[in-house]
Amino acid sequence: MLRIVENEPAIRRYQRQFVRGFRLLTEEKIPVKLGHPGASMKATVSWSERLGIWFFSRKIAGSRYWHAFGVGRPEGGAGVAITCEINFPLCGIDRRTGGAFAQDHGGRIYVVHRGKLGGGRKGIGKSLFENRYRGVWEIMDDGGEETPVAVIGILSSPRFARQIAQFVRKIARIKETAVARSPQAEMTFDEICVHEDLIGARHCELERETGAECDRGLVIRDLSDALNGHGLRTGNDGERDLMAMNREGRIRAVFQILTEMSPAGLRAGAAQLILSALDLPDNPIIVLVLPRAPENALQDKLKRRNIGFLLYAWEGDRAVFPGLKDILSRIA
Repeated sequence: MLRIVENEPAIRRYQRQFVRGFRLLTEEKIPVKLGHPGASMKATVSWSERLGIWFFSRKIAGSRYWHAFGVGRPEGGAGVAITCEINFPLCGIDRRTGGAFAQDHGGRIYVVHRGKLGGGRKGIGKSLFENRYRGVWEIMDDGGEETPVAVIGILSSPRFARQIAQFVRKIARIKETAVARSPQAEMTFDEICVHEDLIGARHCELERETGAECDRGLVIRDLSDALNGHGLRTGNDGERDLMAMNREGRIRAVFQILTEMSPAGLRAGAAQLILSALDLPDNPIIVLVLPRAPENALQDKLKRRNIGFLLYAWEGDRAVFPGLKDILSRIA
């Protein structure tokens, strides 16, 4: 269980670290009108081409640290709507504020979100977040209360800025599909692509190994990009982490991404792979994507079940896949 950070000096220190991580990746400052018609303000947002998001931050005296985010490069002087806010109280606990810092038993600091969404439209709020958001969920000791929260990322991770950007894009997608019955109902095979909002667990499916799970969506995205670079189309559907298709649209490979190597997790991942490929035509190969090689005995078991494995490593904040050529040869 995580525990909320209440101490004012600690919150102030983590808040500075939070902001510093984005400023290092800012390529441009853009003046805009932030908000919506009738309630906008002049502001200068920080745009990161690499992350694909903009960011605005300020301290509201006596209230909170306010952080607004949006997707896509805004036009200078134009009105810009806020996709989501990740705000922190100045001190103590404020359950009206969506964001918080939380600590695990090992002392790692996480940024978490309570699911409070704004947007000025009917149906956009905490219930939408709890019903639609898929990611890493944990229980947080919230000053004596147990509160389920979405874990956005680890503050000290070299991939933290990407974890935040992924969260912002997921919220954008949730808001875009708020009027539809479900994101799944909107997706056809011809339009299949990688939907970040379909990566992770729902509110009722609490994950473990929280720190590693924060990287899972990044691994999926980086593997998708690597496969795209070799001429394969990629997509996911909420049941399969990633599928690779050839130019004819045939599914040639299904991938299950694991970010930790517990025996239970490996068994569950292998079972999910087998089950997810049963109803697919063309007999695609099935591959576990792992942070390190399994023991030899397990490798033999996977081989007998025709399950391959692909290792990933980190170069900076990007996942790389040294053995991808072998998988590509099997797909071909």
